[in-house]
Amino acid sequence: MQDISEKDIWEDDLLGYEDVAQTFTRLIKTIDDTKVISIEAGYGRGKTFFRERWARHLEDEGEVVVEVDAHVSDHTGDPVLTFIGALIDKLPASDTPKRDAVFEKGKKVLGVLARTGGGILARQGAGALVDYISGEVADELEGQEGLQKHVDAFGDALSKKAGTLIAAQIEAERVRTTELPQQMDALRQALTGEEEGDEAKRIVVLVDELDRCHPDYAIAFLEAMKLVFNRDGFVFCLMVNAEYLEGLAAHRFGKMQAGERYLDKFIDMRLALPKTKEVVAGATETLFSDLPEGIPYGSGEEFTIGAAAKLAGQLASMSELTIRQVKRIRLRVDLTIRCYSEQPLDYSLLVYLAFRAVISEAGQTFSSAMSKTLSRASLTPEFGKSTDHSVRQDVSDSSARNANDVMRGNFPELATLPEDRYRLPDNQHNPKWAKVCIFLARHYVPDHENALNALRQFEVTGADMSGE
Repeated sequence: MQDISEKDIWEDDLLGYEDVAQTFTRLIKTIDDTKVISIEAGYGRGKTFFRERWARHLEDEGEVVVEVDAHVSDHTGDPVLTFIGALIDKLPASDTPKRDAVFEKGKKVLGVLARTGGGILARQGAGALVDYISGEVADELEGQEGLQKHVDAFGDALSKKAGTLIAAQIEAERVRTTELPQQMDALRQALTGEEEGDEAKRIVVLVDELDRCHPDYAIAFLEAMKLVFNRDGFVFCLMVNAEYLEGLAAHRFGKMQAGERYLDKFIDMRLALPKTKEVVAGATETLFSDLPEGIPYGSGEEFTIGAAAKLAGQLASMSELTIRQVKRIRLRVDLTIRCYSEQPLDYSLLVYLAFRAVISEAGQTFSSAMSKTLSRASLTPEFGKSTDHSVRQDVSDSSARNANDVMRGNFPELATLPEDRYRLPDNQHNPKWAKVCIFLARHYVPDHENALNALRQFEVTGADMSGE
C-alpha cells in the first residue's frame, strides 16, 4: 500500500472530506486552551480515512499532531498510560537527550500507575480518608511509608490490604495534581519546541476507534481527557460513533434526563462528518467507475461500466448503507467480473443484485423506488412463465401485443442483444418480444445471481474474523 506521505493527501478522497478538513483546521488554529472536540459519523462513514488524511493536512499546516488508536491500546487498562505513551512515541527516536529528560520526569507517574493498577482516577472508594489526607497534608507525605502511617492512625478498623490500597490511591491523587501536569508540560514543550516563558503551544491529539473499545475502557478514556489532561495546549479530537458511546453510557449510568446527553459532559464541541445524498452518490459512482471490464452483455450505453457506476450511485444514495458496506458490494461485483471474464455479463444487473442482497443482509428494505432504478431486473423466470402461459392461452394474440408493449416500454435495450444471449431453440423463428420476454427471461437474472453467489460463499465476514 502506498504511504500517504508519498502521494497527494486527498488523492482518493471520495466523500469530499478535503473541504471539511480545511474548515476544521481553521477552527483548530483558533484554539489556545484545552478543548475536547468530537467528530462524529456512523460506522463505515470514513472516520479513519479522514483522521489519517487530516493528520497529514494539519502537519502540513504546521500543527503538532499525535494519533491514538484507542482500540490498539485497550489492553493497557489505563488511558493515562495510553496518552503518555503516544506523546513519548511522537518524540524523534534520534533525540535521545530529550527523550531521556521526559522519561526522567515521568518516572513517578509511571511508577504510581504500575502500583495502583490504573488508580490515577480512583479517588472514589478511598472514602473519608482521602478527604482527610489531602491538600497540604498529602503534599508533606513521602511515598507509601508516610501515607501508611496516616492510614494506621486513622483507625484500626481498616485492614492492612485496604489501607495499602487507599495509600496508593492518595499517592495517585497527588501525582494527578502535581507530577502528571509537570510531565504533560515537559512532553508538550519537547514536542513543540516551546522555550521556557513562551505561551503554551498547541498539540492536536486525534483519537480513533474509541467506539470499538471495551465499554469500561471507553468511558475511562473520556473521563481521563476531562479530569486528567485538562491542560492548556492540548486539543483532543475524537473520531466517534456518538450514538454507540451514548448507548454505553446509558447502560452503565442510566438514561439521562430529557434533552441531555452523556457526551456533553466531556465534549466541548460536537461536529459531524457530512453525509448528503449527493455526496454519497458521487463517491459511490467514482468508486464503481473503475470496475474491470470483461465481455459486456450488449453493445449499447446501457451495458457499460459507466452505466453500472451511475446506478450504484443512485442505489447508495437511496439506501442507508455505509461506505464500508458499499465497498463490500463493489468488491463482490469486481470479483464476479474477474472470475467470469469469459462470460457475457450485464454490469448494471450485477450492481443491482449485489445492492439488493447487502441491503437485505443489513436488515433494510429494498424499496419500490430502488426496484425501479433498473427496469430490466424485473425480467425474471416467473415473468417469462407468466408471459408464455398467457400467449399460449390467448387465441386473439392480445397477450403477444401486451408482451411486446411491456418489452418496448421497460427494457427495449434487451431486444438488440447478440443472438446467442437468448439461447433460442434451433431452427425456430421468434419475434423480438418472445426472445426477450420468454427465452431470455428464463436465465437472465438467475445467471447473474449464480455468478454473484458462487463467490459470496468465500467472502470473509466480520463474524468469520471474530471466530463466531
